[in-house]
Amino acid sequence: MDRLEYAFKRIFIVGILFYVVCTAIYIINIPVGRGDEQLFINDLSLIDTDGWLVAIKKSISIPYMLLAYPLTLVFKKHIALRLVSLLVTIMVGIYFWKRNKPSFFFFAAILFYLCTTIFFFYGTNDALYSMSLIIFFNEVFQLYKNNTFNSNVAFVALATAFFTRALTIIYFPIILLAFFIIFKHKNKIKLKFLYPLLFVFALLCFNLPSLKEKGTLSYDLKAPPESVNVNWAQRQYLAQLLVNKGDLKKGKHPTWLDTQTYVDINGEESLPKSILESLVFDLSLTINEFFKDVSFATLSSFRQLGFILVLIIFLPLVRLIKKRSIDYNMFIPVSVIIMLFVFSLIIISNVELRWLAPVFMMAFVWYFDLEESRAISRKFITINYLVFIALTFYGGLKMFNKIL
Repeated sequence: MDRLEYAFKRIFIVGILFYVVCTAIYIINIPVGRGDEQLFINDLSLIDTDGWLVAIKKSISIPYMLLAYPLTLVFKKHIALRLVSLLVTIMVGIYFWKRNKPSFFFFAAILFYLCTTIFFFYGTNDALYSMSLIIFFNEVFQLYKNNTFNSNVAFVALATAFFTRALTIIYFPIILLAFFIIFKHKNKIKLKFLYPLLFVFALLCFNLPSLKEKGTLSYDLKAPPESVNVNWAQRQYLAQLLVNKGDLKKGKHPTWLDTQTYVDINGEESLPKSILESLVFDLSLTINEFFKDVSFATLSSFRQLGFILVLIIFLPLVRLIKKRSIDYNMFIPVSVIIMLFVFSLIIISNVELRWLAPVFMMAFVWYFDLEESRAISRKFITINYLVFIALTFYGGLKMFNKIL
């Protein structure tokens, strides 16, 4: 390690400490029910008043509620929800420490990412969902890197993600790719399915009221009020139309009443009724928004990934040109690129980078494996720490201003 790299790493640690302290103070003072947190507070209240059966029939995130509800016997509802997010995040940190045995600087970089995204500490199921997928992908990473694979941990984690959020379906392309890697290495490992199958069976039993009532699994649902006859896909699509017209700020949504009024005026067929329908509803709009969202998401990702993003974009391309093939170690960067494209394609609205947390966190795992094995140049590593320093102090100062 040269002196400049050593100095940058120490400055990075100082910046992280400043960033963490400012973020912790900010998190403590987050108002109750911000964003989607109110949805889960309402779910806990519904369980209190009407019981688990009614709540499951009306759609709740069962794994998240099972973890949070016992804590409500001691803490306020929003505190219980946030504690679950915090504890899940800490447990995955311990998992990385024991499973990957990474460097101290890996954890510093993860703290940088957690402080930058913040959503891991909100009272929502985002942390449980993202961390579950991260564990699954990390086991696949360990499989092709070290020929070790804990199938019980991997498949229980994947099942937890699947039953926590319907968004897991969107990750199907890279989950399928992960299973392809598992299949290719099946002769080198011993797969165990008993505990994962029992776990899935138990979660299916919890979902029986929802399956019987609606024929679907129970997921947290941003249900419209009973006074309107429109759905979330229509509201999302209208949001993009209004943003393009300049009538709505990017990232905002029209009210349910506004969406219903639009449909009443323009007819039932004026807005697509599902995400799949929205893809072909207006092909020119879909194509235009795809390129806009890819550009926006890629540029915004630099704030969270730093110079790692450069490797993710160009290294697979260089390997493909030189070797005419891509090896298993490109699984993580290829997954990041695929998910950037998928979310940019299917969401006719604002792309939220928190949806990409499972692959973004794994990007750090992949990068630090390269750094620690000296598979990339020391100059690149030095530049990357310089970028991290700039991003860390920028984020810390921004957070400091928020808490003043």
